[in-house]
Amino acid sequence: MHSTEMSLPQKPNPSESEYSGKLARDTQKPFCPSLRSQFRESESLEKQDCLETPNVTSEESPTDGSQVPSGEKREVTATLIEKVGEVELDVYNIPLEDIHYLKFHVKSVTYPILISSVLNVTDINITTECSSDPSAFRCKCEDQYSWSCDQCSSYGSCDEIVDGKIRGCLNNYPSDGKFCQPITNPSPTTTAEPSTTYGEIIEIELDMTDISATLIDVLRASVSGLTYPVLISNVLSVTEVNFTTACYPNNTCRCEDQYSWSCDQCLSYGSCDNITDDSCGCIKAIPPYGPFCQPITNLTACPTPSPTPALPAEEETKNTLNLQFTMAITFDSNFNDENNAMFKDIDQTIKVIYKRNMRGFISAKLNRLNGQVNEIVVADCKLDEVGQKTAICQENGHFSVRENNCVLKEIENLFFLSQALVGTGLPVFLERLRNSTFNLLDRIVASPATISTVVNILKNVANVSRSTPINKPLMKNFLETAGVLTSKGAKASWDVLNSNLTKSESSAFLGTVETLSNFLTDDFFDIETSRIILNKTTVNNSINNLFNLNSSVLIEIPASEASFNSITIITFDSLDNVLPARNSSSLNNSVNSVNTINGKVVLVKVNGTIKNVTFSFDVLNKALANPQCVFWNFNLFDGLGGWDDKGCELQSEKNGTVTCHCNHLTSFSILMSPSIPAVLRVALEFITHIGVGISMGCLVVCLIIEMLVWNAVTGNNTSYMRHVSIVNIAVSLLIADIWFIIGAAISDNEKKDLPACSTATFFIHFFYLALFFWMLVSGLLLLYWTVMVFSHMSKPAMLAISFSLGYGAPLIIAVITIAVTAPGKQYIRDNDGVCWLNWTESKALLAFVIPALTIVVINLLILIVVLFKMLRRGVGDVTQSDERNALVVIARCLAILTPFFGTTWGLGVGTMTTPNNLGIHIVFAIFNSLQGLFILVFGTLLDKKIWEALTGRSQVSSNRTKTTSAATSSSGGLGFFRLRRRNVFNVSAAPTSSPTGAS
Repeated sequence: MHSTEMSLPQKPNPSESEYSGKLARDTQKPFCPSLRSQFRESESLEKQDCLETPNVTSEESPTDGSQVPSGEKREVTATLIEKVGEVELDVYNIPLEDIHYLKFHVKSVTYPILISSVLNVTDINITTECSSDPSAFRCKCEDQYSWSCDQCSSYGSCDEIVDGKIRGCLNNYPSDGKFCQPITNPSPTTTAEPSTTYGEIIEIELDMTDISATLIDVLRASVSGLTYPVLISNVLSVTEVNFTTACYPNNTCRCEDQYSWSCDQCLSYGSCDNITDDSCGCIKAIPPYGPFCQPITNLTACPTPSPTPALPAEEETKNTLNLQFTMAITFDSNFNDENNAMFKDIDQTIKVIYKRNMRGFISAKLNRLNGQVNEIVVADCKLDEVGQKTAICQENGHFSVRENNCVLKEIENLFFLSQALVGTGLPVFLERLRNSTFNLLDRIVASPATISTVVNILKNVANVSRSTPINKPLMKNFLETAGVLTSKGAKASWDVLNSNLTKSESSAFLGTVETLSNFLTDDFFDIETSRIILNKTTVNNSINNLFNLNSSVLIEIPASEASFNSITIITFDSLDNVLPARNSSSLNNSVNSVNTINGKVVLVKVNGTIKNVTFSFDVLNKALANPQCVFWNFNLFDGLGGWDDKGCELQSEKNGTVTCHCNHLTSFSILMSPSIPAVLRVALEFITHIGVGISMGCLVVCLIIEMLVWNAVTGNNTSYMRHVSIVNIAVSLLIADIWFIIGAAISDNEKKDLPACSTATFFIHFFYLALFFWMLVSGLLLLYWTVMVFSHMSKPAMLAISFSLGYGAPLIIAVITIAVTAPGKQYIRDNDGVCWLNWTESKALLAFVIPALTIVVINLLILIVVLFKMLRRGVGDVTQSDERNALVVIARCLAILTPFFGTTWGLGVGTMTTPNNLGIHIVFAIFNSLQGLFILVFGTLLDKKIWEALTGRSQVSSNRTKTTSAATSSSGGLGFFRLRRRNVFNVSAAPTSSPTGAS
C-alpha cells in the first residue's frame, strides 16, 4: 500500500477532524503507475460526541449526584454513518497480469466486508489508473467514472476509445487530489431535468505514408457509405465524417472537394494553384499548427486594402521589414542549409507567429541564422565525453573553438580509478588502459584534454611503481600506452599543450617514463613496440660497450666507466611529436624556435654513476645543419622543462651522423636548424614570390595575345595544334603558380592546415606535370609532321590524343602518388612545413622528378631527329608557308624551353639533395621565376605570324608579285636555323583578270 487518503464530511466536532487528519496523507507521485480505488464504509457513532461506542446498554450516574440503582439501565441509540475513502496503490513493479487479477478480485468480492465490530466496507470500485511512458504522463478513468470539466480544461484531455466506450484521460497528475468521479450521481430529487446535446467538430490527422492508394480509396468509400449518426456510447455519437485535406511528401497540401484554404493561408504559405474567390485549393507547406482546409461556405473574403495616394518616386518606400530575433539554442552553421530540418521549422514557425500577431502581414522568409560576432558560447561535449568547450562566433557565421576541455568518459573513469590504485591492481589496470588507448587512439590523439588526462593517469601509475617492482608485462603495457601519445597524429594536440607556458604536460610525460625505468625488476629483457624500444642488459667491465639501437643511435661506454652491472636504454622513435624544441637560448621560452629535434630521443639509466658516454645519432632531416648536443632538463624555465647542452659537446658531424660526448645520463637528442640564415631565407622567399608574380603576369599576357589572334593564326592543322599546345602549357603553368602561392600561404600559417596543404600539393604536382606533358605533346607533334610526311591525321583525333596525354597522364600519376603515400601520412614534406611532395620518408618527389626529366630527355632526342630530317630533306619541300612557320616555332620552343625547364627542375632536385648549398637555392629561385617569361617570348612574341595578325597586315603582298628564295626569306625558310638550299622557290603573284595565275 503506497498511501491512504480518506475523504470525510466536514463536521465541527474536533475529534472527527483529528481522526480524518490522521488517515489523510499526500499521495502525489507523478512517475509511478498507480491504481486509485474508492470504497464505502459504515461506522456506528453516537450523535453527540461521535465516540466510537458500540450500540449497547450502559450504566450511568445521575447528574444530580445521586446513586442509580444497580438494576436500572438506560439504552443509548447509535447512528450509522457512511464514509467514502480513497486508496492509492503503487503498482510500478507489479506484473500486468497481477493487476488484472486485482481488478477482477475486487469486483467479485461479496459485500459488506466486516472490518471490526463497528466498521465494515460496503463497496469497492477502482476509479483511476495513472501511468507514465517515455512521451507523457497520463491518468485514465475506469468504466463509469470520468474527470470533471474543470480538470479536463486545466490538465488537458487525452481521451481514447476502449471497447466502444470513451475512457476519460488527463495529460497530468491532478495536484488537487481529486480523481475520477462517478458519471451518474443519484439526485436527491425525483424531478428529471431535460438533457442538452452538444455538437463538437474534431480534426483527426492520419499518417498514410506507407498505405497504398487503393486502401485510401477504400477508406474514403467506407466513410462515405456509413449511416449516420454512429453511436459511440450512450452519451456520444458521430453525426458526420468528412475528408478535408491531403498532404504529400513534397510539402504540398490539397483540399478535398467543397473545401478550400483561407486567403491568409494561401498568401502565407504560397499557393500551388490559382487564387480565386479569395481562396486556393493547394498550398506549398504543411501548416504545423492548423487549421486545415475549411468548408468553402465558411471562408471570408480577403481584406481589401484602402487606396492610398501614390508617392513621388523619391518618397516611395517598400513595406518590407528586416527583423532579427534571438533564440535560446546552440548555433550550428548547418542550420543555414535550407534543407535542414531546423531551418525549415524556424522558417515555418516565423510565418505562423507573424501571421497571427502582425496586422497586415502577407509573407515572411527566413534569410539565415547567425551567432553574434565575438559572442563566446559554452557547448556541451559529445555523449561519451565529459567537460565542455567554449567557442567564439566569427564574422563568417561559424564558431571557432577557443578551448576544448572534453575528455572521453572511458579515460576519465580510468583516471578516477588510478587515484585509488595500489600495486596489486596494477596488472589489470595497465591492461585495461592499454586496450582503451588502442581502441580510442584516433580520438585520444585529437584531443589535448584527453591526452592531458592520460598523462595524469601515467603519473599516478608512476607513483604506484615506487612501491611495486615493474616486470616485463607491466612495462610493455605501459610503453604501448605511452606510444599512442607519441604518434604523429598527436603532434597538433601536443602543440596546443606546449603553447601553455604555465604547465608542461610533455615534460611530465617524459618524467613518468624515467620514473618507471628506475623501478624495473632485476631481469634482463627487451621490449619493442611500434614507437618505443626498451633494452635492459648487462655491462662488460673489461671492454668498451657498444649499444646499437635500431640502427639509429649508437651508445659507447668505455670500460673504465663501467662501474655498474646493468643498463636500461629506452629509444623513442617519435618523441619529437611530444617535446618542444625550446632550449636555453630560446627567446622568452618560445616554442616557435628555429631549432628542430633532428634525431631519436634516447633515455639511458644505470644502477650507478657515469661521467663518460658517447652518442652517435642518425640525422632525420639532412636539410638541417648547426647540430647541438642536448639533454632534457626538467628544471629549465622554472620547472617547465627544455633542452640544455650543459655537460654535452659536439664531437663530429659527417655522413648524416652527429656524434656527441656527455658526462652524465638522462634523455638525450640533437637539435638542428636550417643552414641558410634567416635573413637569406627571407631574401629567397622575396625573390621567389616576386619572380612567380612576374611569371604569372607574362602568362596572362600570353593568353590574351593568343585569344586576340586565334582566328588569324590557326588556319591549318599544324598551326592550330601548335597554338593549342602553347595555350595549355601557359594555362598549366599559370594554375600551378597560383597553387604555389596558395601553398606558400598555408605553409606560412602558424597552425598548418594539413588537408589544405595536401590539396595544394596535389594541384601543384598535377599542373606542373601537365606543363611537361604538353611539352611532350609539342615534341611528338613536331616529330609526326616531320617524319610522317604523307600521313594526315584528323584534327579531332589529334585533339583527343593531345588532351589525353597532356592531362590524363599527369592525373594518373598524381592520383597514384597521393593514394600510395597519404595513408601513411608521407605525402607532403613535414620537416620544414613546405606544401610540396615528401622526400625524406616516402620519396614522393620522384613522382614529379622522374616524369619531368624523362620528358626533357625525350624532347631532346626528338629535336635531334627533327634537325637531322630537316638537314637531309628540307621542310620547305613538302609544306606550305604557314605550316613551315608553325614547325619552326615549335622547334624553337622545344630547343629553348626544354633545356630551360630541365635545368630549372634539375636545380630543384639539387635543393633537395644538397639543401645547405645557398647558391643552388638562389639559382633555382631565379630560374623558377623566369618560366612564364620564356613561354611568352619564345612561344608567342617571336612568332612572325602573330605580329602580322596583331598589326593587321595581310599574309600576302598586294598589287605586286614577290618572289623570294626559301634560303633568304625569313618567312619561307627555317628562320631559327637559317638553312640555305638551292632550287627551292616560293612564287606568289598579284591577282589578275585571268582565271589562271602567273606561272
